[in-house]
Amino acid sequence: MPYVGSGFSRTIARIIPLLALLYAPFIGGDLLTDDFVHFERLRSVSTIADVIAQPDAFRFYRPVTQASLAIELAVHGDRPPLFRAVNIALHAAVLAMALVVARLILVDSLSAALAALAFALTPKAPVIAVLWISGRAELLMSLFSLLAIAAWIVWTRKGGTRWLVASAVAYVLAAASKETGFLLPLLFALTPDQQRSRATTLGAVVLIALLGTSLFAWRSHVGALTPFSGDEHYSLLTGIARVARSVQNYSGRMIAAPLALVVLLILARIVDVRRADGGEALVSILIRKMAIAFPLAWMLIFLPPVLPIVARSELYLYLPVFGMCLLAGALGGSTLFGAARHRAAAIALVVFVIAIGGYQVSRAAAMHRDLEFSARFIDEARVDPDVAARQEPIAVVPADQDTERHLRDAIGGYLYAVLRRAFPDGHVTGDVQYERAAAGPSTVYCSYRGDVVLFTPAIQP
Repeated sequence: MPYVGSGFSRTIARIIPLLALLYAPFIGGDLLTDDFVHFERLRSVSTIADVIAQPDAFRFYRPVTQASLAIELAVHGDRPPLFRAVNIALHAAVLAMALVVARLILVDSLSAALAALAFALTPKAPVIAVLWISGRAELLMSLFSLLAIAAWIVWTRKGGTRWLVASAVAYVLAAASKETGFLLPLLFALTPDQQRSRATTLGAVVLIALLGTSLFAWRSHVGALTPFSGDEHYSLLTGIARVARSVQNYSGRMIAAPLALVVLLILARIVDVRRADGGEALVSILIRKMAIAFPLAWMLIFLPPVLPIVARSELYLYLPVFGMCLLAGALGGSTLFGAARHRAAAIALVVFVIAIGGYQVSRAAAMHRDLEFSARFIDEARVDPDVAARQEPIAVVPADQDTERHLRDAIGGYLYAVLRRAFPDGHVTGDVQYERAAAGPSTVYCSYRGDVVLFTPAIQP
């Protein structure tokens, strides 16, 4: 089955994986927040067995993700830009697989290409997944999840047993990359156009789910966090108020790119009045083209596990938004049904790519400034005579609001890990003091002006 059909959809499809290169100019700089802690632990890993038998630095069990980072560390050393370059390649692979899955779910290549385009240009989420090295878990989980779904669909449409095996293996790799992938078998039963008997597909779902259950049991055995571990930040048994707040935070962000795409294409069809006669009603085309239950289930399976988490992060939308993009692709393709020409639609798509792609570039540039800040912070800490001579824990206080924003986004609450990166012997440690308090002998003010980090003791000797 070809992934693209007409020249119009083929043109769209060809640029989709290339959109990952939007982030290539911004891979420089050092680490961000969780990255510092992950790298500190990975430097202590001597064998891959250590990754398989132990949780990561935050007590999650993500052996595939940790193994990929450990292998890179062994191959090219502690060079953050190279890790982000690999993230770009993984993101391009995710986009390519999103196109494949969209083509398997949707009837025509045009709708599939539009769905993958909306997915590629989802605001903010891809930027974080690519430029934040810790986002590797999301990239790998998404890639293996899409591979598992694609192989499953081929198997249900009378493909060979090797496709079922491939789906099962990809599922295990997805769940071992990030725990969000555990619920993936729930989607298998909802894939459209299944040609095998219900009993056969249900039996296969049960067998694959048993693999996930075994992995979950092993995860508990090694002491990793589970939804029932009692951690207030990751428990699924949280209050409804937190979940409602997360739904409010994420719902608008999920529809931005898909809705913009559909609106532009509807306007394009209104402008291009030259269309073939006999077009179908929009709703009937949508129902004929796809099973609406599948994209809705996609969102309802991949998003709820992150709703109880206290902190908001657009990274959590990276994969769930694909369900919304499938709907947008079907609706967008439907607006062009029977059109004699696609000139207005082509202009609309160019506007969409430039506008949303430009926004992505601006977000990548902003995140790159944080990467550069962390690099300069570490370099200046190493050479600053006062910081290097400290024997007691220091309290770093931002001197102004702009510096505070960089400290929060680049370092967060992990100054101790940042200082160990600057001073591997561990003789300098401390925390960032974001709340204003009386300055003491351990207080060091930090300012970031003109791309220069300056440290000033609160009490001059």
